[in-house]
Amino acid sequence: MLSAKSDKYGRDFRVISRWEPTSQRCSCCGEIGGKKELKIREWKCLFCGAIHDRDVNAAVNIKVAGGQSETLNGRGEKVRLSAKKARQG
Repeated sequence: MLSAKSDKYGRDFRVISRWEPTSQRCSCCGEIGGKKELKIREWKCLFCGAIHDRDVNAAVNIKVAGGQSETLNGRGEKVRLSAKKARQG
């Protein structure tokens, strides 16, 4: 049903593995930090030190697992381009 609706409205529909560890994987470095209880809403990556909101991190990982690329800026890096630089790129 979701596939048909996505076709109807011109959207992409992708299925990822049910067992993909989206809330366990660090969206910055890609390392898996292990299982966490549901009451843990924020966590710090043991490998790169990034601090994640559980749901936001999982959403980024779902996008990447679905085939959409993700950039550091998209992951929340504090990057602002000036209007001059933005027009050049």
